Amino acid sequence: KEVYTYTHISRNPISVVSLAYRKLREIKLAENPRILVIGSGETNQNLAKYLKKHKHSNFVVFNRTVENAKALATELNCQAYPLAELVNYKEGFDIMITCTGASTSIINNELYQQLLNGETDRKVIVDLAIPNDIDADVLANNPIQYIEVSGLQAIAERNLQERYNELVNAEKIIKDNIKEFMPIIKQRRVEV
Repeated sequence: KEVYTYTHISRNPISVVSLAYRKLREIKLAENPRILVIGSGETNQNLAKYLKKHKHSNFVVFNRTVENAKALATELNCQAYPLAELVNYKEGFDIMITCTGASTSIINNELYQQLLNGETDRKVIVDLAIPNDIDADVLANNPIQYIEVSGLQAIAERNLQERYNELVNAEKIIKDNIKEFMPIIKQRRVEV
């Protein structure tokens, strides 16, 4: 507990999901934004649940396997659709969270324009897929606040290095506690 409290070892997160949420918090979002979740794997599940925990409730889920989409949608209390139906989605969005196992980008500029459904305001895209799910043309031709996995991984690596730098302080705390504990253990052995 002292290591956690008196060092900076836990100050900055190293998980991509935590970092993505932190980035989203820094952006001025609409009240209860419309969140389009594309992919229902573990990464998207964790981020969506994190958002729900922090009072977001306006989700819709698309996934290649409908059963997986429905499982996540049940937890988020929202609708689920097969990924193939994404082209027909007309409800708009404020935040798009995407992480699929696709080998190439799945959101090209044409599909992105359809998803906008005429809206022109700046959107937030959280692309946690490797390779990215968002085509470069989408980023070049639209006003987007883009949060992507490689940028988050770079932050995570810096934060991890900061944690390693704190090991000296953590080891000193542990050493001091062991030193303090040794007389106590001797006293207990005598009493026994």
